[in-house]
Amino acid sequence: MVKKRAVAAQKRTKPKTVVKRRERASGLDSAALDYARLLIDPCNGKLVHPIYPGADAGFLFRAESFGTIATGASITAGTLHWTPGYVNSSGTEVLATQNLDGGAAVAAGPLTSLSPGRTFLLNNAKAVRCIAACLKITFPGSESARSGRVHYGITSAGIIDNTNSIVPDGVAQSLQNYTRTPPETIELVWRPTIADTEFNDPTEAASAVIRDRKSALTVAFAGLPASVGMTFHFTALYEWTPAVNIGVAHNSSGKAESRNSLDDVLDAVKRTGFSYVRQLGAHAASGAISALMSGSYGLMGARPNTRNVRQLTQ
Repeated sequence: MVKKRAVAAQKRTKPKTVVKRRERASGLDSAALDYARLLIDPCNGKLVHPIYPGADAGFLFRAESFGTIATGASITAGTLHWTPGYVNSSGTEVLATQNLDGGAAVAAGPLTSLSPGRTFLLNNAKAVRCIAACLKITFPGSESARSGRVHYGITSAGIIDNTNSIVPDGVAQSLQNYTRTPPETIELVWRPTIADTEFNDPTEAASAVIRDRKSALTVAFAGLPASVGMTFHFTALYEWTPAVNIGVAHNSSGKAESRNSLDDVLDAVKRTGFSYVRQLGAHAASGAISALMSGSYGLMGARPNTRNVRQLTQ
């Protein structure tokens, strides 16, 4: 009897090991999980500081822009190349061409009106870096007139530089995904590189050495009806530090505290089966991650692990 009482007392006093459920499931702590959710859903995710190396930090904001390119009377093809992490005074973060199908190459040039948050950053920021972004691609014409094809993917900024002579079919060979011009919106979700973790001065002219190391989103399309073009919806989330003359103190204490690295976050997202390229139907357009598509319209073929995706997004 005495022995049984001693064992019972030991069980009552033995400390319990507490394991946080979401850390056990994903290998990420709270700050890293929050950032993973933002990378997965830039349009709707809660603004949080990134899991970037270093001690620097700034203010956060979400910027959006819309635009349709290749709308000329004889234009039926084009390209779009967006480097969210390199806003600069030269405007080379967004480069585009408007081409004739099968025609001569056209020089890629800046489209500063499509760069989300550009005006604000040039007027107010001393340094900026992108923390999450996505690009939505939509055919704006009627269903009866829908024709052509679209190539798209996550790339490096260096594949297209300002003034490069571009033929859409040449760019298409460098892209991972292809579909007939889709009836639904396609979304490309940006994936940062280590170069994207660095702050850059948006008021400085573009440098190919800096820009070419960063991650980009690229689209090439051809065979569209004339005058219709392709519509793009840009969403970018930026971390920025204020210029000295605007009267705003530097938010140097905002950095996320995490035991995880950017690679940990990207690896965890990858393990869920999350596709950085997806088609958005009626439910996915509202930001529902459960509507991830795969295996159709040229999207990534890996079927998402819905259990793991749910652990990151809930």
